[in-house]
Amino acid sequence: MTSIDDLQHDLKGVTDTVLGDLSTEERIRIFAKEAADGNEEFLEQLADTAPRKEYTATDLDYLNGIKKVGAVSLQARHELQTRYQVITEHETTRDKYMALMLLNESLSRLSRGAFEIDGFGNFDAPDHDDTEYAYGKQQSPSIAYLATKYRELWEDVPAELLVDEGDRAGTAEVFPELAASGLIAYPDDLSAETFDDLDDDRIPSEVHETEFRLLHALVDFHTRFHGWRLFAEEHLDITLDELLDISAPEEEDVAGNIHGINEISERLCENTLSMNRDYLEALPTLLEEWADEGENIDLDLDANAQNFADGLADAVDLP
Repeated sequence: MTSIDDLQHDLKGVTDTVLGDLSTEERIRIFAKEAADGNEEFLEQLADTAPRKEYTATDLDYLNGIKKVGAVSLQARHELQTRYQVITEHETTRDKYMALMLLNESLSRLSRGAFEIDGFGNFDAPDHDDTEYAYGKQQSPSIAYLATKYRELWEDVPAELLVDEGDRAGTAEVFPELAASGLIAYPDDLSAETFDDLDDDRIPSEVHETEFRLLHALVDFHTRFHGWRLFAEEHLDITLDELLDISAPEEEDVAGNIHGINEISERLCENTLSMNRDYLEALPTLLEEWADEGENIDLDLDANAQNFADGLADAVDLP
């Protein structure tokens, strides 16, 4: 048996006879190493010296067809799964910002004038020289103020953090990060004299921006979901769930889903769009508003899905 290490010491001097004596395992391992190094000349020599064999095969058109079906099943699963996760991430971000704004407003009302926050997230926070915050001078007074308030509230909440707040090092504490998010959730004020040349008096809040991203994600998800569904039904004569099941991994005996990710299915896709139908129903009105602002956008969701399905059929080109 030829030593792979010996071959890799001096590949230039390797003869075709030596390469021809390699086992399949040795040839594959050398291929992996040389392919990684981009040694095209040696890869060609490695292929030329491989043993030649004759085989009897099943109908190649059939084999190529089922390979394509398996590949598009994986593609459908990947596209829908990743887009579903994008939607849930936007929903979680929106809910976080909204909850923090509600918390700030509740703190303001309960403080009886001691803490008043305006519509732009501005409030009077004592300077570090005038008061002592739980986080010292690591944060700006406004963030330190809110973080301290959040921490005081948390002390009476019947829940536990995996890592106790007091054991966290540096600036990675939970509550300063929440306080910073709670402040950037508000719109930015552009009404000062220095901004007189701007048409708008504010930059939209992060809640608004997150909802805008969510809307775009929902439009994309609608196109992909219904596009893949139409492709499965019209070009393969199966359901979307059946198409997805082709590439579904074998079930393992694991207690629960440790990653917390829902398995993509037709019902999950339908429920996702149904739960966010208000966004899609508001889309025509938004398109009209954008058109008034000079953005001519012609968007037909059903037509987009059909075009996507037909494009898939052309690209896959099944026998």
